[in-house]
Parts: sequence; C-alpha cells; structure tokens
Amino acid sequence: MSKLFIAALLFANSTAFAGTPKASSELKDSEGERHPVSLAFDGLLSTGWAEGEMGDGTGSWIEISLDHTTDVQSVTLWPGNLSEGQRSLREYGRPRTVTVTLLGGDEEVSVESRVLDPGERGALRTDIEIQGTARKIRISMDETYSGGIFNDMFVAEVAVNFEKGDTPKAVARVTDWLEGTSGVRAVEANHQEVLELYEKIGAEQFGDRDSLAVLMDRAGDGAPFLRKQVLSQVPAGFRVHALPPDPSALEALLKLKDSNAIPAIERAALRSRGKVSRTLSRRVEQFRAYQDLVGGGRRSLPPFGDEGWEVGALNGLGEPLPLQIDEYGSIWVADLANNRVQRFSFAGISEKVYGAAEAGISNQLYGVNRTAYVAGSKPGSALGEFDTALDLQLISGKDGDRVVVLDGRGQVTVIGEDGVPALNFQIPTSDALSAGVGGEGYLLHLKGDKLAVIWGNEGWIYTPTGEEVGHFELEDGSPTGAIALKNGKMGLIYGDRLVSYHTSGFRDGDLMNGVLGGGFEAWDINFDEDGKMWAVTDSGKLFKLKKPGKVEYQVQVSEFSLEVPRLAVYDGIAFITNKGNILKVDALELLAKQRLAEAEAALGAE
Repeated sequence: MSKLFIAALLFANSTAFAGTPKASSELKDSEGERHPVSLAFDGLLSTGWAEGEMGDGTGSWIEISLDHTTDVQSVTLWPGNLSEGQRSLREYGRPRTVTVTLLGGDEEVSVESRVLDPGERGALRTDIEIQGTARKIRISMDETYSGGIFNDMFVAEVAVNFEKGDTPKAVARVTDWLEGTSGVRAVEANHQEVLELYEKIGAEQFGDRDSLAVLMDRAGDGAPFLRKQVLSQVPAGFRVHALPPDPSALEALLKLKDSNAIPAIERAALRSRGKVSRTLSRRVEQFRAYQDLVGGGRRSLPPFGDEGWEVGALNGLGEPLPLQIDEYGSIWVADLANNRVQRFSFAGISEKVYGAAEAGISNQLYGVNRTAYVAGSKPGSALGEFDTALDLQLISGKDGDRVVVLDGRGQVTVIGEDGVPALNFQIPTSDALSAGVGGEGYLLHLKGDKLAVIWGNEGWIYTPTGEEVGHFELEDGSPTGAIALKNGKMGLIYGDRLVSYHTSGFRDGDLMNGVLGGGFEAWDINFDEDGKMWAVTDSGKLFKLKKPGKVEYQVQVSEFSLEVPRLAVYDGIAFITNKGNILKVDALELLAKQRLAEAEAALGAE
C-alpha cells in the first residue's frame, strides 16, 4: 500500500486525546437499545447519540474533554440518524441550530450555526468554523427539526478538527501498521472476503441479503480490521477522519447496482471529501432515480396531474410548464422535465402523450448537469423525441390541429394533423439557455402562418415547413414570457411590462406597464377563444382585461404562491400550471363569490 493511499485514508492533522464524552441525556428506546453519547465519537456514521428527555431535544447538549489545552480550528457535525439513510433521517429529529463553545482555554469562545435539514436535503455534514483554544468542547442543540414519527433527536457523529501540523503519534501508529506486514495482510484478506461476498450475492437468484448487509457495513463505515486499530489508537472526536470507506466493498456495491445499498453509499460519500465525495453523491442520485424507475408508476393520479413522471404527472423542476387549449377544450402541456407533451381532457385526464415511448433517467436541464431523476420520456433527438420540452403551439386546420414543440436543444418538431410527427428542424444557435429564470425559450404562431422562435435575446421566423424567413434581436434582452398578438406582432414580458415587438426586431413600445399592480415577480398572459386577454401572477391573482392597458376584473384563484405560472382560458375557465399540476378555476364563479362577500361586508359596515 502506497504512502499516498494511506495519506488519503488518514488525515494528517494534529489532535489531542479526549476524555469520556458527556451528554445532557441518553436514549434507551422502546426495544431496549441504547444510544449513548460515545456513539457520536466512535467514527461510525451508522450509529449515533440520541437525547433521552421528553420533548424534541431542544436544549440538549453533548461535550468532549481534551487531555490538554489545544488549538481548535473547526467542528464537524453529521446530523440525524443515518442508519437507514433517508428513511431514518426523516423518522427521527435532527439539530436545527447549534452553539459550539470552547471551554477551558485562553478565553471562552462560542459560535452559533444553522444546520440544513437532512430530512429534506438528504444526508449531509456541517462544518462549523470556530477558532480558539480549549480543554473542553460543548455542542448545544438550540433548535431542532422534529422527526416524522419519533421526537428523539439524533447526532450521528462529531469530529473536532485541530490545527494542522505534524501527524500525531496515534495516527502515525495506525499508518505504520498499515504499511507493515500485518497491515498489508489485513488489507489483502479483507479484499478476498469482499470478493467472496460479491460472488455469493451473484450466485443467489434474489441475492444474498446477509452478504449485502456486510458489504454495506464495510462500504459505509470502513473495514472491520481498520476500525479495530482506529478505535484502540485514535482519540475520540477524530476517528471518523481515520476511517475511509472500504474501497473493495464500495466497488462491489457500485457494481451490484442494488438500491438497498443507497444508505451505505451515502455514508461513504459523507466520510469522503473532494472529487470522491461528489462522485459518490452522484451515484446515490442515480441509484435513487433507478429505484423510482423500476418501482413503476402509480396506479392512479388526481385529475390535472401531480409532480412525477408517470402518464398524467407533470414535472418542470421549477421551470414553467406552458399550455394551450384547442377548439375542443383539450389542454396541451409542455411537460418540460419529462421531455414530452401531454394532452389532457377538460376533466383532467391525460389522453395523449408525445415524446419517447419509454421512461428514462436524466441528469440534465438545458444541457447542464443536475440531480439525476426519472423522466417520463427519455430525452432524445430523433423525430418525435424531445430533450426538455420548452414550449408548444397549436395550429388549427380543417382536418385537425398541428402541434409544434420547441425543446431545450433548440429543435422544433411539427406533429401533423394526423397526430404523427412530420418534421423537425434546428434553430441556428449553439447558445444554451439558463435554468431558473422562467424559460427564455418561446414558440409563437403568428398571423400569416409564421412561427417565431425566441431563444434568449434572439429570434427567428419560420414557415411551418421549417424554412427560415427572418432573424431579429431583442433590445430588452431575454423575455420571461411571450404571446402572439392579433396584429402579427409579438408581446414579450419584461418585469411587469408587456412590450410589443415587430418580427423585424423593432421595439414598438409598452402595451402594459404596472397595470397588474405589485406584489408579484412572475406572470403570464394569454387569449381565450373569443380573443379576450387574461393574465395571472405568481401571487395567485387572475385578471381579465378589457384591453392591454385596462383591467375588467380580478379574482384571487390561489391562497398560496404559484411557481412561474402559465395560463390558458376557455369559456371563462382558467387553467394555470403550477409546479406539477394544473389549477382549474371558474373565474365567473369566483367573481360572484367575491362580489357577494364585498356586499355582505358593506352591509355589515353600515
């Protein structure tokens, strides 16, 4: 074993031997299992300390003594119960804010730190910078996140990080042992044991659960032979740094691709740093997505969608989901992150899906890497496939509607009146759009049977057969919404303004400016079947306009904020996309209720 490999296993930070850890209380659960404070300093992430008082753990504390006054640089906390990964994290409480105090040094030093919730974000580590000298270190739990089932608050592990310097004697002894004959033999024996476990799992029809559990234990918390050395020679508070994941067991788990191993791979990522940690975290994401995929779809979904990837579900990953209504009242949605287009009935049932026939795992949005997830359709570039469905338009014809779709690669697909993809063409740009700004990519069907494609601050005009007939740039930059105006011009949203543009790129002026009031950031605008203009804001307000500069009435359609809403209206019924579903609201019914409430309030005031 090389010295470089050993250095990667054992952090060469100087440390101090610690005394027996103490805690405000310790849990003995209903099954008689104890969770003493020593488990927060044993170097293992699968174990942990839990407070044992009534309540949610607020005000509890743990403490470790050092054998001499020591310079401290930081303290690392692994919050929550990590024994079963995301499941145990959510079931039990976690620290929310903590105060770290250095005691017995030159002066008392305290730092308060917020801990992100691993129950929501997944397993994580929190590094708390605190510099000073100490003979004793206390961590107080000022606030906690409540567990979904149990109130007991867990801390999986604590590490005290000391000033860099020479390798301490305790760690040097472990390093020397690993380089010696006994250590090399132990590494080789462990590797052989892992190979036998791996082969045994492969030989079983449904795997070998016991063998898998052993591999998971070694991958997540280090090889048993190394644990023994670390426990006897490395002081409490520093052991987790001296216990890397067992590389042989970890490699075996990654080859097996068993989603049951997710908690162990998570722990391996948490006890690693840098590129190794990032790579393992990405593998966890891929395993989770694969687990979702092979788990199959839900048997039923509520009308008008729900967040997810099954047919009838919608997913925008925080981006808007544009929609249109055809003359029959069917609602068409660009199901962005699912790489498809769906048609819903007026009652909210998915009737038609365009995109790749199979679901698949994707880890990109607008061409940028992100958390792996299951997409309802595999991203693709073949005719009839989409890679991030940005926008769609319906073009009515005597034999039915043509559907035109713009995707995140800048590809435009035309689906014929017979429902069969007829052609696709690529806009001439290599610029990628940015996620998190409400789209930046739009498709408009303009007067004269022309298609406008807006991509950032540029645009192109095409015939429905893909012939380019114009190009323009936008003076105001990238819009956050777009609508085709009746006069053949384009209405583009910038802030709270609707700006008219010619297809030549000439800026015609503001059509709306401050008309919708304030208190919102994102909004959308569209025409109903009679050509009347409607608008919706992310504050949950729906407006019917007499003309662009004048509001006829407004109603509150939602008591909660909408996430980059998109709007379509048919016969006074507004359909508004929000996250993974579509809100269906009767505007006239809401207006009647609103006016009745106002009249009753006026009578009460008299």
